[in-house]
Amino acid sequence: WMVWAVDLASRKGETVLDPFMGSGTTGVACMNLGRSFIGIEIEPKYFDIACERIENAQRQERLFA
Repeated sequence: WMVWAVDLASRKGETVLDPFMGSGTTGVACMNLGRSFIGIEIEPKYFDIACERIENAQRQERLFA
């Protein structure tokens, strides 16, 4: 769902802001769609989880275009 929402609401190369980052689902969608991402999360536990998920998405090679 988040890939669909990010794709619908932004263009490639644009920056998406997620002020309630949680586990980073929006950030991962942005990485997969070629968008820049700014995420804000007040809870350190979830911030760490989100950072790890987004870093993994950056490292992972795309299997499908």
